Amino acid sequence: MPPVNYAKVSNRGWEFQLDYHDNIGEVRYNVGVTGSYAKNRIDVWNEIPNIPAYQQLTGHPIGAGTYYVYEGIFATQAQIDANKIDYSGAGASTLRPGDMILKDVNGDGKINGLDKVTVDKNGTPTFQGGVTLGVQYKNFDLSVLFQGAMGSQLAWGPDESGTIGNYPQYTFDHRWTVDNPSTVDPRITDRGNQYYSSGNTYWLLNMNYIRHKTAEIGCTIPSSIGTVVEGSNLRFYASGLNLLTLAKQHIVDTESA
Repeated sequence: MPPVNYAKVSNRGWEFQLDYHDNIGEVRYNVGVTGSYAKNRIDVWNEIPNIPAYQQLTGHPIGAGTYYVYEGIFATQAQIDANKIDYSGAGASTLRPGDMILKDVNGDGKINGLDKVTVDKNGTPTFQGGVTLGVQYKNFDLSVLFQGAMGSQLAWGPDESGTIGNYPQYTFDHRWTVDNPSTVDPRITDRGNQYYSSGNTYWLLNMNYIRHKTAEIGCTIPSSIGTVVEGSNLRFYASGLNLLTLAKQHIVDTESA
């Protein structure tokens, strides 16, 4: 059959903006709050025949992916010896300490493509918002901006590391080693040659954040006092960018994803 553009998607959301301006004596101030929420859902989709319900995209947002479910680390050889799950279907011929434990979703004793599950979140946040604050007193002014986002996640991983490139600093600092047998982070791999190098929920980063985006303080010298160009004001100011970020992770910049 020829390919067709076949799907039905619903997209719902809302947005708001509130602004308030007032003064207390000679002090003028303003507060602004903005926010938007939007989420789409695939209502009808030409699913791949016979795939499990937990891998279907219908009912999930556009861009949802399927991933193995990460459940920890084989920290010791004893854990590997006690393991009864076959990992060959995921590309592991021999397990080593520091490898990842993946969930046998369908309970068949094997880890393979049938154990991947569809995860709702993607790289697009469902909520974005900000708060602006401003104060002015005589010739002095101050403005501040806070912004944030929620509801997105980023899939990452050191796929091209080792003999072909450098490891991310986080991966190097948090890797499993013989001297530090982590139960959370895996051993490092060369150029994505391990079954856990990507494509599982360990590599999904929560991208929620709140950021003190900008702050600026200034002083304006009016033309009545004297400026370089007659009839114009002269303003001196100092500003800062990305002053503080509160986030679940600090591996990648929350705004760069």
